Amino acid sequence: MIQVSLRGHKNIYDTRELTKLFDSEVEISEDPAQLAQEKNFVISRLEKDASGNDRAVVQGKIHGKIAEHQRTVKIPDKRLGSREQALAYDKHQREALRSCLFLVLRELTGKMPVWGIFTGIRPVKIVQNMLEASMSYEEIFQVLTEEKFLEKDKARLLIDIAKEERRLIYPLEQRAVNIYISIPFCPSRCYYCSFPSNDLYRKDGEVQQYLTKLIKELQASIKIINQKNIKVNTLYVGGGTPSILNRHQFEELFDVLQELEGYSRLKEITVEAGRPDTFSVEVLQCLKDYGVQRISLNPQTMNEETLVAIGRKHSPEQIHQAYDMIRRVGFESVNMDLIIGLPGETSHSLDHTLQEIAKLQPENLTVHTLAIKTNSYFKEHQDLLTLGEEGVLKMLDKVEDFTKEHDYTPYYMYRQKNMLGNFENVGYSKKGRESLYNMKIMSEKETILGFGAGAVSKVVNLKTDEVQRVPNIKGLGHYMDRIEEALEKKEEILEKF
Repeated sequence: MIQVSLRGHKNIYDTRELTKLFDSEVEISEDPAQLAQEKNFVISRLEKDASGNDRAVVQGKIHGKIAEHQRTVKIPDKRLGSREQALAYDKHQREALRSCLFLVLRELTGKMPVWGIFTGIRPVKIVQNMLEASMSYEEIFQVLTEEKFLEKDKARLLIDIAKEERRLIYPLEQRAVNIYISIPFCPSRCYYCSFPSNDLYRKDGEVQQYLTKLIKELQASIKIINQKNIKVNTLYVGGGTPSILNRHQFEELFDVLQELEGYSRLKEITVEAGRPDTFSVEVLQCLKDYGVQRISLNPQTMNEETLVAIGRKHSPEQIHQAYDMIRRVGFESVNMDLIIGLPGETSHSLDHTLQEIAKLQPENLTVHTLAIKTNSYFKEHQDLLTLGEEGVLKMLDKVEDFTKEHDYTPYYMYRQKNMLGNFENVGYSKKGRESLYNMKIMSEKETILGFGAGAVSKVVNLKTDEVQRVPNIKGLGHYMDRIEEALEKKEEILEKF
């Protein structure tokens, strides 16, 4: 365990998250008397130097080894307004403290986190902000590797993905939105999942009751969108497992969505089919008839014993059958999700999964590193997860080699808390088949309107780069009982356009 004492600042969150990269057990303290009793400690201090400027100073002692680093806090551009200067100075203080803390912990532990001081989930957004500040790719690479301490291959990955975003979703549009629709039902919960999904078979008629409330929320917003002539770029139906809806229910949903005046001009419509045991040719044909272009089929692994171990109730054969179904109906863009680090999986297991994926050749391949989520089964049973950091890295290297061999290009990425090895999730695509919605939700450069239980709207102000997060009510019953609150929230958002 590492105890960290804060002096002159209360940067608790950043300090805890960064220290956890080096030791899973962290205690933040403001009592200096305790440090003498601790073997491993760090003091993170913000103080004035001889010139009166703020300076970050971090010193520590771990297993008898001592280290110290300090850095002067950068002064913001005086041409900024007072509020912008204050925000920039607060950011510079936190960056100086993080950098010193990282260098001290790296020196004392010998660990080399590949993502440097980055602990947030959207590192590509940082690169985009640098580009918008007129920095060159060479300058950005230098900042990422020398000031943020990223490994060179991670810095190159960020820059490559930022280039793809520039090509595909820029120029940005202030008066454009994207729609996410939550279908929070699953046949059962997978052991790695913590999403607020509901057992499909828990209560008769509940799916239809939910759909009725969801449609009410959509209709109210669509009316305002049409009145104000707001452009909608993409539509994504996610979950849960949206493909638990039957054909009649999808018709109900898409009949309402077609009321959007720009429906026929949407750049992309995606539906997560999710598990291969939840849909039929009839449902797929219905979706195709309503203009859906992209289907996501998410096997996570092609190994039967692993599917059992993660609580899935389908076989690898059913994955192939479902994929054939999708192709027969005529969908030309298919995404498949994989998870690296599932219990019992080895490098050999991954070889088999990749061999099966190679037979199918989906247009998109999204590769996740397993994250230990707070409300998941694996959080309480971490003894099942035996793959260490080196094992995860070896498997991710295999995936990278596979994607290059099969002409997939990385086009979006994000990170999550408590990921094995502190690695990343990467979306790969065949050329011209990139998911615009995925890029937009991760870049946070265009507004997302979230509909349904647990959905989150993110309202983007391009002038200030601020993102307002407006969540819907999570619980299924609470959402249905309080649907009027959801309507009011959407009305408040849309009236500002």
